Amino acid sequence: MGFRALLGILAYLTLVACEAPLVLDGVEDAKKEPIHRTDRIQAAASLDDEVLLAGIGFILNSSDGAETWKREQPADMPSFIGAAICPNGIQAAVSAEKQVWVSSDKGGTWQANNLGTEEAPQFLSCGPDNKLWVAASFSTLLSSADQGETWQQTTFDEDLIFTYVKFFDERHGIIVGEFGSVYTTEDGGENWLPKEEPIPNDFFPLAVVFLNSESGWVGGSSGVIFHTADGGNTWAKEETGTVAPIYGLSASKLGVYAVGDFGTFLERDMVNNSVAKWSRSTAVSARFYLRAIATLGDNKLVLGGGAGTLQSLIDDGSGRLVAANTKEGE
Repeated sequence: MGFRALLGILAYLTLVACEAPLVLDGVEDAKKEPIHRTDRIQAAASLDDEVLLAGIGFILNSSDGAETWKREQPADMPSFIGAAICPNGIQAAVSAEKQVWVSSDKGGTWQANNLGTEEAPQFLSCGPDNKLWVAASFSTLLSSADQGETWQQTTFDEDLIFTYVKFFDERHGIIVGEFGSVYTTEDGGENWLPKEEPIPNDFFPLAVVFLNSESGWVGGSSGVIFHTADGGNTWAKEETGTVAPIYGLSASKLGVYAVGDFGTFLERDMVNNSVAKWSRSTAVSARFYLRAIATLGDNKLVLGGGAGTLQSLIDDGSGRLVAANTKEGE
């Protein structure tokens, strides 16, 4: 057989092989899964057994304590960056596209509402009176008393980014933002007063959580965490033993926990009932960043992050958390 003839046969076989039908059953099955390998989970909220996760282009909802999930994936793929569940059961997620998506039927249907602002939203919360609050850029605060249909905007005319807002009751609330700024209100948000002493070192809070009106934590880059025990009047740095950025914090009866880059999951303990110590938990072995964290009841924690990483942890009765299940996207 001549060389040219042999090349012709090989070329024919190559073309035939290229025309063979691709087997895509596995890909199609993976698309039907609620969690995908490309998912980036950005925020979490919980109430009793209800859990809401928000990510880039999707919302995940669970009504059975994070055992099973329902996926909502809007056609225009909004970048969801915050989540909240109100005391009355209303669920909400805020997107970088300046919309708040709201569901009144536990994630069955969703309605998108425009914030009507030029500022970039950073954080979403819901107060005890079921009022929605959004912290945004240029010291802007937005609120809605009608489930996101209309929004009232307040600006402090400061060139700083608000990254957190929380109300402890209908009158008392707190805002945390860029340059270590802290504001509080005692009249339901009509007036806000800045704290005299900001969080040290022009701190930029990537993550914030308050256990109550007095005790709270802020996390930032390089693994830095500060704690206040007096409602934000003063702040003390706590050693974490990591340089990974802190992206999420949780504080409840279960304990105080932090998540961050490089699969970081930290738990806070008190040494001799006086000195706080953060240590990396062995209950989590995530390969990607962790950003979302929410408490379920008194004994369960849900974590979410990059590459469809979703993990539930439970107190096994010893006071320590162990993995209940681990999920990476299909």
